[in-house]
Amino acid sequence: MASKSRPIRLPEDLAKVADARAKHLGYASYSAYIKGLIRYDALVQGPHQISLPWAQLPLEAQDKIDAELLDLCKDGVGKRGQYLRRVIDGTSNDE
Repeated sequence: MASKSRPIRLPEDLAKVADARAKHLGYASYSAYIKGLIRYDALVQGPHQISLPWAQLPLEAQDKIDAELLDLCKDGVGKRGQYLRRVIDGTSNDE
């Protein structure tokens, strides 16, 4: 089946995160990475308890989160659990 083009706009920091993660994970392209994320989400069918609240924050708050995610990506450090809740609440200061 032919692919349908869907333009997407990303903040600069988030675009850098996506490019770095796609490369690190071995995806052939940014597009392959996005398709992989969508396929994984469709497979798991789980709630988006972290990312949905982020999407509902003001853009300035989202930009701050994106900058922090880029720093984590550059350092090769993943975070989980309560750290994510503190990011949403705006209280993270690195653990």
